[in-house]
Amino acid sequence: MDTKIVLDSALIASSKATTRREHTLTIRQALVKHRTAVLWAILFCLPNVIIGYEPTIVGTLVGVPAFRKKFGYEHPVGSGTYILAPSWISAFAYAPAIGYMLSALWSGWCVDRFGPRKTLIVAMTLSFATLLLEVLGNSAATIFVGDLLTGLLVGGCPVLGPAYISEILPVCLRGIGLSCNNLSQVLGSLIGIVVLRGTESRSDKWAYKIPFITEYAFPLIFVVGAYLAPETPWSLAKRGRFEEAKRSLQRTGYQDEVEDTLAHIKETITLESELSASTSYADCFRGTNLRRTAICAIAYSGQFFCGINLAASYCTYFFQLAGLSTDRSFDLSCGLFALGVVGNILSWPLMTIWGRRDGYIWTCSLTTLLMFIVGFLGLASDSNKGAMYGKAVGLLLFNFVYNIGLGPIVYVLIAELPSTRIRGKTLGIACFVPHAFYISITAGLPYAMDPAKAGWGAKVGFLFGGLSTLVVLWAFFYLPESKDRTFEELDVLFERKVSARNFARTDLTDFDRTEVMNGTVVVEESVVEMKHSEKSAEA
Repeated sequence: MDTKIVLDSALIASSKATTRREHTLTIRQALVKHRTAVLWAILFCLPNVIIGYEPTIVGTLVGVPAFRKKFGYEHPVGSGTYILAPSWISAFAYAPAIGYMLSALWSGWCVDRFGPRKTLIVAMTLSFATLLLEVLGNSAATIFVGDLLTGLLVGGCPVLGPAYISEILPVCLRGIGLSCNNLSQVLGSLIGIVVLRGTESRSDKWAYKIPFITEYAFPLIFVVGAYLAPETPWSLAKRGRFEEAKRSLQRTGYQDEVEDTLAHIKETITLESELSASTSYADCFRGTNLRRTAICAIAYSGQFFCGINLAASYCTYFFQLAGLSTDRSFDLSCGLFALGVVGNILSWPLMTIWGRRDGYIWTCSLTTLLMFIVGFLGLASDSNKGAMYGKAVGLLLFNFVYNIGLGPIVYVLIAELPSTRIRGKTLGIACFVPHAFYISITAGLPYAMDPAKAGWGAKVGFLFGGLSTLVVLWAFFYLPESKDRTFEELDVLFERKVSARNFARTDLTDFDRTEVMNGTVVVEESVVEMKHSEKSAEA
């Protein structure tokens, strides 16, 4: 049985004009012409600050003496030194992670149903109540519940931010804009560690309550900003609200090109709707969407396999186990996240040169090497000062390299590669899967490092080095290049089943948009007809 798709020839011509414009627009021109879009993109990057802040606060509190004394036990007895039970160390790290994992699914559905703007406003407004549990909590259980519920609400930010930014910025700015989601997370971690550095020497409850109170500033800023921002034209067009989509385009710098750009959006959505009539979560696992979903989920999971848990969540604890004092450990943690900020900024020009695929592979290879070095240094005796500082330097370099490529590039990939019509749901799955791995790693890491348990210490570097080696091999064979491609062009490449290593080399002609339907192209005065079989649409 054949299915016929009829598109107005004027729509096709306008869409082609938009594609040509996207490929000729320079970064400098885009920054000037679409400066309002850049402003809104920055705004939707910022909610990821809380994604970095929350787990850093919770994970680093295990290194605060007042927190350990309140919720831990003396070890050895009579020494005056307090530690937390490994079960609570894991539980505090679980709380936001479980929340983030579950949040990815509901936020993915909401993005496709209501748009990222409305979803962000509602989630951040509700988070005011859950943050109160963290501030007022006087037991470990209460703080755990507060962390969990807060994570359930704010954990959608890694879905909302990329979904919004990918649809509001022109192609040449998309990579830089999406990479800023990772920058915001690192900034959140840096803010968290600086706040803790200022309070950790206190001996009262405010040593750990002030960091929770500080967190209240974030959702307030995000709610006000999102209220003023426009919804993305893609989100509006998917729901048939074309006049509102035009106004959104005008607010983001598309003045003379509004009609052509809207035509391009309409054409892309129309072709995708013919390839897959429904937009459920099940569609993420059908046809070529399965490949797209798998790439996004595995690429994101690679962050946790390479050892970012150790560098971001347990850095202060790791430095203390390495033999450094509490103050020195916090200072090094501040330096670690500051290097992450510098690395993210350096990723902007490098991503323009490298692209997504090469940047991911090379930086993942370097982080693999650094993890093995940390592991080998862990074989030295505890009295070896050179090895002690070597492990600290290795972790600092790891975080720097990670944030040059692997960290920011993931947010670019998971936003660019999904089909437009199910972008939110694909993003949701892409965030859900790696957080399941994150929870598993978080569960075992404290036991592995604890001298009273497995006592691996820095030798966990061998584990992450081995896992990230597998990630490098996977990326070489299966990770495609999405740099300088419109969403429509990516649809063509996936539907034609182009291999990952040939994505960048494939030249797309003006008619590739119709050839993907596996039919003939007939250009009439007013319509273009494309035929394809149901079997090919399901392929």
